[in-house]
Amino acid sequence: MGSNKALLPLGGVPVIERLIRELEMVAERVIIAGGSQPEAYSYLGKEVLCDAFPGSGPLAGLHAGLTAAETPWSLAVACDMPFASREVFEWLAKHARQAEESVARNAQGEGIEAIIPVVQGRVQPLLAAYRRNVLSGLEQELQSGNLKLTRWTENLRAEYADGAAMAAAAGLPQERIPFNMNRPDDYRQALGWLGHSGKGDAQ
Repeated sequence: MGSNKALLPLGGVPVIERLIRELEMVAERVIIAGGSQPEAYSYLGKEVLCDAFPGSGPLAGLHAGLTAAETPWSLAVACDMPFASREVFEWLAKHARQAEESVARNAQGEGIEAIIPVVQGRVQPLLAAYRRNVLSGLEQELQSGNLKLTRWTENLRAEYADGAAMAAAAGLPQERIPFNMNRPDDYRQALGWLGHSGKGDAQ
């Protein structure tokens, strides 16, 4: 993209601020995995964590967040998903609560460890809910240098949830919910969907 995707403005508001606003309506606590540049997010007034495994991509961000988490479940969202909304997070949280109730009923304490939506045939591990007990296995993957996110999630007891139902709950077309901005064209697409000409075009 040539710039920090999380800080790209949409409707005059940086993407990460939009996500925080939506998360705050659902989550008790918002943690930002700031990678190697936490100072970029200090103005937000939220907890910003450095990665314990620098340069290890999304797995390192999940590790940082789950290490700091104090609740059984956490919601995870990538910083460049501008259409992830309160309704999406509520939907994930509801499924996580149901999974935790199932764990409580299991004599061995086992059960679902992740709620991962499948939207139009694509798994979305960066818009998901994770149980904190996945942390040890995640750390082992990072220590081994296995950084592929989907390889790790394939070994979890995951509920691959219906993305169409999630989209219906959010009142959005399916393709918008997991939409992420990796290229300038993606940013322009997001601006177009919002009906804004855009301040601060991507370079």
